[in-house]
Amino acid sequence: MNTLLFDIGNVIMHFDFARARTRLAKSSAAEGDPLGLLAPLKRQLEIGEIEGSTFVAEAITTLGYRGSAEQFREVWEDIFSPNGPMWETIERAREHHRLFLLSNTSDIHKDSLFRDFAIFESFEGGIYSYSSGCAKPDSRVYRTAIAELGLIAAETLYVDDRCENIEAATRAGFVSLHYDPRSHERFLQEARSRGFAL
Repeated sequence: MNTLLFDIGNVIMHFDFARARTRLAKSSAAEGDPLGLLAPLKRQLEIGEIEGSTFVAEAITTLGYRGSAEQFREVWEDIFSPNGPMWETIERAREHHRLFLLSNTSDIHKDSLFRDFAIFESFEGGIYSYSSGCAKPDSRVYRTAIAELGLIAAETLYVDDRCENIEAATRAGFVSLHYDPRSHERFLQEARSRGFAL
């Protein structure tokens, strides 16, 4: 058992879009929940139908956002905080395992995470919804990970906080564990019982 494949949100990083909602609402002319108004654009962004720069421009128009493109992007990026116990686990795991990422995310968030958080230097590579054109739990994204990352699914532990993604990964042949950041020690015990050195 030599490979670990990690989701990002609520596994490696905590995230809270409520922070963005509050800041966007204060600086926008449009009425209603700004995240609800942006949901169709966000979906397009995260499956690669539009790039980050297009999303920012269209989001500003949709919301009547009164700041600059740079200010909007900073608000959109500023939703993450480290999951300390998982960071410690990753630092240990890199001594024994190959580490990869599999995440539903956008180019905006992927680029900002890699820029701002050194933990991502621990990973050899990854598959992301925006660049693969499909999102978990679509079976295609798991097949893409196996093919492009050279994974042996039966020897790879996949970790995700969403049950539907875990179920899809299991169907694709991965050793899969649901992750709850409130129960990190339980996750470690289960991973170790499956032969992973965490």
